[in-house]
Amino acid sequence: MMLLNHPNDSSISTQIFRGILNPSVAQIFARHPVYDNIFCRLPSASFARMSRVCRDVREATMDFASRAYNIDRRLRRYFSDPLAFRALMSRTGLIISGSFALQFFDRSFYPESDLDLYVWSGKSVPEVGRWLEMEGYTYKPSPHQRTTVDAQVKALDQEDEWDGYDGGLAIHALFTFERRVQDALGNKDTRKIQVIVPSCLHNSPLQTILNFHSTCVMNVITHDAAYSLYPYATFELNTSLVLTRDLEERTQRALHKYEDRGFRLVDPSPTDDEDDEDEDDEDDEDDETEAASSSDPDLAGFFVDGTWRRVADRHSWRIPLNVDGLPPATQWGSVEDEKKRLLRIRWWILPDYGTYRVAYGGGSRI
Repeated sequence: MMLLNHPNDSSISTQIFRGILNPSVAQIFARHPVYDNIFCRLPSASFARMSRVCRDVREATMDFASRAYNIDRRLRRYFSDPLAFRALMSRTGLIISGSFALQFFDRSFYPESDLDLYVWSGKSVPEVGRWLEMEGYTYKPSPHQRTTVDAQVKALDQEDEWDGYDGGLAIHALFTFERRVQDALGNKDTRKIQVIVPSCLHNSPLQTILNFHSTCVMNVITHDAAYSLYPYATFELNTSLVLTRDLEERTQRALHKYEDRGFRLVDPSPTDDEDDEDEDDEDDEDDETEAASSSDPDLAGFFVDGTWRRVADRHSWRIPLNVDGLPPATQWGSVEDEKKRLLRIRWWILPDYGTYRVAYGGGSRI
């Protein structure tokens, strides 16, 4: 398992040495209870750099990564058979994003978070819904939705409407599934899964994800790999560039949620209230959101401003996932074809009247 294609470590030599460690230090990296305690405290980029120190340390980082980035263990919170779920992902082109993907890369845990699944179209929803129901989940329609998944999917074919999602994201439809669970101590909890159909205006789920409120949640997981699109800013700097102008309450609530989780929101477009208070800067000391100029060179570097991007380019962080036990991809073609489709879309963040927006080029199959 590789964690090690992390951006911003190109200045480190790729040559790996053995035997440069003091024997006492080498003993630390020969005992995983000891080096686990070290690695779990490192930011992701620093952890990736550790793998370049020498071969002994690299072996320790690979061992730690095989456990820290174990997608099946993460998915077991929601499913009894993670491999069967990943086989469903392979068959249908299903993609995981949202806070689950963020937690996977960050090796963190948000107890209140749910699981967001993106499908290509409403045609995949019945199969995904049936699989979830076999796992014990129950479809929870909103007041304006039909009472069954099949009826709601059929209605979607006759409608040309947008729905809204947390953060003001424009989507075509949202299907919610819930399951009550009980832990070993008898405490009851609800597991929530949301199946999201992208907006009709988007060519792919990835284009919908690139319309998120800010960059910290631009991370995706397929059946065989995880991709973080802005890893250095997100995981090394705990910084997220705000890309929405939506001032609706749910959008602001979503942004504040990630502020509460420790992210510094860089918002290049000051609000009207901020404009009125330019002469009274001390009143803004409690405002966690930091205004930034579109010409800020540091900002441009962190978010690769003005550079055409692709999934898995040199600015992204890719973690291949263990596929032992998974059947080969069928409906969506070979694994190699999937990777080619995934890499096809291009985008870049560009200045736009004092703020930023995402521009696109090319198509995509992710």
